[in-house]
Amino acid sequence: MQRTVSINTSYEKLPLVNPESPKVESRRNKAGKTPSEESIKQDQEDAEKMIKNVDLGEPVRPDDRIEADEKYLIDTTMPGELSKAASMVKGAPRKPHYTRLFKLDEKMVFQAACCMPLKVIAANLDGDTVSGKVLYCTHSVDEGGKLIYEFRGKGSELIIDVRRGDSTRAQRIIFKI
Repeated sequence: MQRTVSINTSYEKLPLVNPESPKVESRRNKAGKTPSEESIKQDQEDAEKMIKNVDLGEPVRPDDRIEADEKYLIDTTMPGELSKAASMVKGAPRKPHYTRLFKLDEKMVFQAACCMPLKVIAANLDGDTVSGKVLYCTHSVDEGGKLIYEFRGKGSELIIDVRRGDSTRAQRIIFKI
């Protein structure tokens, strides 16, 4: 089980999300699929375990949690580049998949899990630049990718672009705060 872990100790100013990035259709067939009770339970347990790995300076309460208002895939390639989808291993055991945001006093904490490595590549808060840092980021073949990212500031809408693996696509996640 190879695992990579990274933590950012300083804040970085993120690029603004590109509103011109085209939406793309997922190649996965999700029609009619709803998560099983077991999958929901697995995701909840994983999320709680992961958030405990990070000292946020204050406790996280269930009412601090904000669900995404919208999620979709975007193409992040430059004109002329070929888009490639992230590759997933068929038949591998299910790994947790979730995204959530916690609104705390002076910061927002984004948490995500997927079968691939995860990286925040762009974000904006109410249309303006936002700074953030990686609090926890890991990936292993057995456990998939986990990301906890802190954003500074307050606002009413946070848009985050998250790249999965080496894909030229990203998931755009919109939170109304």
